[in-house]
Amino acid sequence: MDLHHPHWGRTIFWGSFAALLYAAMFYYSDVILHMAHTTPAACVVGHGADAIYYHKPDAAACAALDGHMEPGVWWHVLIPILLAFAISFAHGAFTGLFWDVMGLKAASHAEKK
Repeated sequence: MDLHHPHWGRTIFWGSFAALLYAAMFYYSDVILHMAHTTPAACVVGHGADAIYYHKPDAAACAALDGHMEPGVWWHVLIPILLAFAISFAHGAFTGLFWDVMGLKAASHAEKK
């Protein structure tokens, strides 16, 4: 089996980077979920992973639930989206390089005919 040595370094880099992004996503999942839920104004009842978010809140109803009001921040929606794109790109680069290093390649149109 012919292994492509130049691809090993890039494969390890992108695999490590993808693993780092996955680890960061799971480690900071509470913060990411909080940012995603507070893009519009929300009533937050509880803290951390146990928090419940109510959208289109009424301040009196929020206080009755023993929650607090969080103002909406429009750009919070960008954080989960950018993280998803970064993970997708890193994972895709790693997967493509991994299969290339293992010697598996897609059949070309010329070979199919």
